[in-house]
Amino acid sequence: MTTDLLDAPAIDSGRAGFPEAVRSEWAKLRSVRSTWISLIVIVVAGLGFAALFSAVIANHWKQSGPLDRAQFDPVRISQAGSFITQIVVGVLGALIVCSEYANGSIRTTLAALPRRTTVVTSKAVVTGVVLLIITECTAFASFFVSQAVLLASGGRQLPAGSSLLDQAKSAAIPVLSISSSGVPMALLRTGLYLTLMGILAVGLGFLLRNTTATISVYVVVLLVIPILIQLLPSSVRHPIQAYLPSNLGVAMETVGSTHTDWAGHLLSAWPATLVIIGYSAVILAAGAVLLNRRDA
Repeated sequence: MTTDLLDAPAIDSGRAGFPEAVRSEWAKLRSVRSTWISLIVIVVAGLGFAALFSAVIANHWKQSGPLDRAQFDPVRISQAGSFITQIVVGVLGALIVCSEYANGSIRTTLAALPRRTTVVTSKAVVTGVVLLIITECTAFASFFVSQAVLLASGGRQLPAGSSLLDQAKSAAIPVLSISSSGVPMALLRTGLYLTLMGILAVGLGFLLRNTTATISVYVVVLLVIPILIQLLPSSVRHPIQAYLPSNLGVAMETVGSTHTDWAGHLLSAWPATLVIIGYSAVILAAGAVLLNRRDA
């Protein structure tokens, strides 16, 4: 990544350097091919998996039992692509920081902007704004694609005021509209979750300063630890599961009541949102502290 930061005045105190830092980070972000590839993958994965999983569900609906139908959440199935997206945003967040350490341009950045907290904040803000726009648009578009596939496959629009539990008694696939209770907020929380995971990866990047290490830790936390926890006794596993980042994402995008033993141990949507905000804030703050204490 390259920038014209050397032409900008160094700011030793105050907040005068923040707008310049944001413009510089935006210039770096949009000038790198990996950014555009990542954003395209987010959109394609979101729309593609929404259509694919909805079609599979529709194809097997008649063979599904009452329990499977009761557990079906039209919003969650529309966000099937978020499983891939949460990895992509982590990789993008890591690259935004660690690529500068790899090519040495971090020294140029810090020479032009001695206030290192400003550097961390500007990267987080630019990353967050870009990801929020893309992930929110993708979440809503994926929902419309998914519901259209379900409706075309014999689905039935749920009447206003009806519960998703009613679908267990119906032979038709339940389809929600954007005005259905809880749907808009669930979609908004989905985009927010993915954005916060990207910001968390930015913080990890400042902590570890190495692309491979950052992505490895991110993937271990997101995918490996949930698998390992399954080996623990349920009395130990259930309290931990609720606070894993991947399960927080599931809780944030869920609209209907969940009826499985595993899902019953998730946090509700808004507490889960507060926890993931806390995770991202703590990791980003830790990255800022270490950046201020270490040499570039």
